[in-house]
Amino acid sequence: MRKFTTVLVALALAGSCARAPAAPAQAFNPTITRDEYGIPHVHGRTDAEAAYGLALAHAEDNFATIQITVLLGRGKLGAHLGEEGARSDFLWHLLGIQRSVEERYESDISPEFRAIVEAYAAGLNAYGAEHPDEVLPGARKVTGRDVIAGSAITVPLFWGFERTLGLVANEDGHPCAAPEATAETIDWGSNAFAVSPRRSDDGHTRLIVNSHQPWAGPVAWYEAGISSDEGWQMHGGLFPGSPFPVLGTNGHIGFAATVNLPDLADIYQLTTDDQHRGQYFIDGEWRRFETRTIWLWVKMGWFTIPVPRTLHFTEHGPAFNTADGWVAVRYAGEGELRALEQFYRMGRAQNYEEWREAMAMRAIPSFNFMYADETGRIGYLYNAIIPRRAEGPDWSGCVPGDTSANIWAMDDRVDAPELVDPSSGWLASTNGAPWYITDESANIGPDAFPDAAPAIETYVTNRGYRAVEILSPLRTISDAQLLEAKFDLTSSERSATMAAITAVLAADSSNDAELAEIQTLLRSWDRRAANDSPAAALAGLIYQPIYNAGRAATDPPDPVDAARAAATRLRQHFGRIDPPLGDVLRLRRGDVDLPLEGAPDVLRALRWADADDGRANADFGDGFMMVIDWAPDGTLSTRVIHQWGASDRPESPHFNDQSEMFARREWRTLAPNQGGAAPPR
Repeated sequence: MRKFTTVLVALALAGSCARAPAAPAQAFNPTITRDEYGIPHVHGRTDAEAAYGLALAHAEDNFATIQITVLLGRGKLGAHLGEEGARSDFLWHLLGIQRSVEERYESDISPEFRAIVEAYAAGLNAYGAEHPDEVLPGARKVTGRDVIAGSAITVPLFWGFERTLGLVANEDGHPCAAPEATAETIDWGSNAFAVSPRRSDDGHTRLIVNSHQPWAGPVAWYEAGISSDEGWQMHGGLFPGSPFPVLGTNGHIGFAATVNLPDLADIYQLTTDDQHRGQYFIDGEWRRFETRTIWLWVKMGWFTIPVPRTLHFTEHGPAFNTADGWVAVRYAGEGELRALEQFYRMGRAQNYEEWREAMAMRAIPSFNFMYADETGRIGYLYNAIIPRRAEGPDWSGCVPGDTSANIWAMDDRVDAPELVDPSSGWLASTNGAPWYITDESANIGPDAFPDAAPAIETYVTNRGYRAVEILSPLRTISDAQLLEAKFDLTSSERSATMAAITAVLAADSSNDAELAEIQTLLRSWDRRAANDSPAAALAGLIYQPIYNAGRAATDPPDPVDAARAAATRLRQHFGRIDPPLGDVLRLRRGDVDLPLEGAPDVLRALRWADADDGRANADFGDGFMMVIDWAPDGTLSTRVIHQWGASDRPESPHFNDQSEMFARREWRTLAPNQGGAAPPR
C-alpha cells in the first residue's frame, strides 16, 4: 500500500449513565412497535433490554450493513470487500484498535454502559441465530467489544485524520515540503439551526437536526425511538452498529451535530541516518523504532489472500518513510473508547447542566453540537479535543521530532469555542468557522479563545453565508421562515459555486458560439437550484467536478472546461443545455423516480452522482431530518422525514414510502408515545 487512502466507514457513536448490569440475553423481552411508516419504537424494562430490542429491530431492516460495522471493528473488512476494505483494516492495525479494546474495555467503559453494548450485541446474535443464512462470514458471535471497536476506528475520520495519513503514508510524498494540508471547505457537511423564544415570533423554541450523510451504507441514517422503565427515552437518528439514537430529542432536550475540522494531528520530522538504521534520534540518544508485522486478509475473486505489512512506531506515534525522510504522526484521542458512552450520557441528560456534564467527558474528539431544551435555552459548542501545543515550533508544518518537549500530552487540552443563549436568539451551524453562526452583533470571535483559534477552520460555507443573509434581517423568525431558510436553494455571491460561474462568464467567447450560448444561459440564472430552473442543471454540472476534486484533494478542472463538458452532456442526453433541473436531478429508489431540487452547498444540500442515463442521482446530503419544537407551555411536537424509508430491504413496503414526502418538503409528525413528548420525571 504505497498510498494510503481511507474509505468513509461506519460511525457507531453513543454514550452512558449509571444503570444495572445487563441480564442474560434469554431474559430480555423488549416491546417493539412500528408506526405506519415502519419506524420502530423499542421499550425495555431496563436500558440494556431496550438496546437489545433496537438491535433486533434494526437487524430486521438492515442486518447486512450492521455486520459491515462488525467486520470494521474487527479489522476483517478486507476479507469481505477486498482491497477497499483492506484499507480500513490497515487503519485498524495502525490505530491499535484491538490492543486498546483489550487493555481498556473494562477499565474505561463503565459497567453500566458495558451492559448496554453487550445487550445490543446479544440482540444481533439473537437475530443471526434466527436468520443464519444472512450472517456474513467473520461476523458471528458479536460482542460489546466489537461495538466499541467500531466506534473507535471511525471517530477520527470525521475530523479528517485520513488527510494527515494521506500526506505521510505515501512513500513518494513530501509531507514536510509545505504547510500541512487542510480543507478549504467541507461543503458536503451538515446543517443545524436553533431559535429561542426571544427571537421566534410565537415564543417557541425550535431545533433543526439536519446532518448530511450518504444515503446508503454504514454511515446512512436510520430512525428509531427507544425508551425504558428506567426513564430513558430518545428519538432520532443512528448509524448501523449504534445501540441507540445519537442525535434527536429525549423530550426535555435535543441536540444536533455538524462536522468540524479542528487540527488534532501533527507531523514530526524524525532524525535518522545510515549508521543507525532502524533508529531515530530524540533527547540526545538513538532509539529503536517499535515494529509490528500485520496481516491484511484481502478478498480477490474466490480467494482471500494474506498480505503482510510492517508498521513502525515512535514516542510520537506511527512512523512512515517518505521522500522527506522518516516522519511520525501524533493525533488527539489516541486509544479513546468512550465516544459511545458520552453520546448515551448526552441523550440521557434532562437539562443543560447534565448535558454539559456529559460533554465534559471529552471523549468525542470533534463535531459542532447544537443544543436546545424545553426551557428555551439554546447553545452552540465547537466540540474539539485540541491539544495544548508548545510555543515556538511552527505547528502548521512538520515539527522537529528530536525533542520530547514537542510531544504534547494527550490529556492536556485547551478550551474550545461555545456560544450559549446568544443575544440574537438564533444559531446556525453549517460546518464553517465558529465565528460566523448568528447575527454579527452576537457572534463570538477568535480573540476569546486564543489557545484554540490556530487549530480551528476559518472558512465559511455557502450555507453559512446564506443562513446569515436570510435570518439576520428578520426581526422575528417564524416557523415557516426557519423552514424556508433550511430549504434555501440559493448560492451566495461569496460561494464557490458562484466563483466558478463568474469565471465562465468572464471568459472570452468571441468567435466561440458554444461558450457564448453557455454564457447567455448562465446570465439568466437566478442562482437558485430550483427544480424548474432552466439554468440550474448547467450551473450544477459545472460546479460538480470542482466540488468532487475538492473532496478528493485533487486539482479541480478549469471552470470553462467544466462548462463545455456539462453542455455536451446535456445536449447528448436532453438535446438542449437548458432542461429543468428536476429532469436531471432525481431521487431514485426501487420503483420511485422523482424530480428534486438542491445542490451540494446550498442549504437544501444534495450531492449529484452521475447516472448511466446522463441524469444525476442524489446520494448524499439532506436525508433524515427533524424539527424539534417546544411551545411556551413546554409541549413538544416533533416533525421528521427520511429520504427513503425505514427498511433497506427492497421487498419491504417501507423501502421508499417517505420519498414522495421528502421530495415535496413534507414531514411526518411523531405521536407523543413515539418521541413527541417527554417521559414522566
